Amino acid sequence: MTPHVQDHEHARLIGRRAVARGAAWSVPVVALAVAAPASASTSGGCLTGKLDWDGLKNEKQTGKVLVPTGSTGVTVMITTTGDTTAAGNGVVTDTITGGLSKVIRFTSENNHRNTVQQVTVTFSKAVRNVSFSLLDVDSKTGGYQDLVTILTAGWTGTKHSNVIGDGTPAHPYRAKNTNSPVLGSSADSNVDLSFAGPLTSISFAYAQDGRMTGDPFIGISDIVFQSCT
Repeated sequence: MTPHVQDHEHARLIGRRAVARGAAWSVPVVALAVAAPASASTSGGCLTGKLDWDGLKNEKQTGKVLVPTGSTGVTVMITTTGDTTAAGNGVVTDTITGGLSKVIRFTSENNHRNTVQQVTVTFSKAVRNVSFSLLDVDSKTGGYQDLVTILTAGWTGTKHSNVIGDGTPAHPYRAKNTNSPVLGSSADSNVDLSFAGPLTSISFAYAQDGRMTGDPFIGISDIVFQSCT
C-alpha cells in the first residue's frame, strides 16, 4: 500500500477536466465541504460513531436518514447526482465486494459513454476523523474502467496494490492498467480514505472512461467518525 496526502492546490481544480488514458470525462463543479468552527475541539471528549451496513436492509439506502451506531446523535444521509439511474445504484448488498461481506454499491450505466455521478455523504453536525474505504476500483478491457475523484479537501489516501492515481481530477484513483479486474474477495483494488475534519460532508465523483458494459460498480465500506464536544 502507498500512502498519499492530497494536494490542496489540486482540490481547487474541480470542474471539467480531460483525463488521459484514451477518453475524456468530467466532474460537476461542486463546493468543497465547509469546515466547522474551531470551537468544536476534542477537549470536551469525543464519541465514535459507525455507519454499519450490516445493520441495514439489502435495498436502496441513498436519500434516507441513516442512524449510525455509537449514540453520537449524528445522522448520515448519502445522496447521488448525475448519471444515477443504473440498476443497483446506492443499494446495500451482501455480495462480497473489496473483500468485505456487506457494502453499499454505486453502479455505472451500461452503454453510455463517459458517465459520472457525484456521491455525497452528509453528517447532521460537524464530525472529525472520518474514515472509509473505496472498494473494487478496477478495470476490464472492453468493459469498464472505474475512475474516482475526491471532491472534498483535506484527505489522506492509502492505495492498495492494484490502484494508481492520487484522487485528483487530473489523476483519479483507477486500476493500474486498463485490464485489471479483481475478484470480489480481493482487497487489491481498494483505497483507504481518512479526513481529519472537522467537516459536515464528503463528496467524490465516480466515473467511467469510455462506453461501459457489464454493470460496473464500486463500493464503500462502513463509515467511521468521531463526534466531539
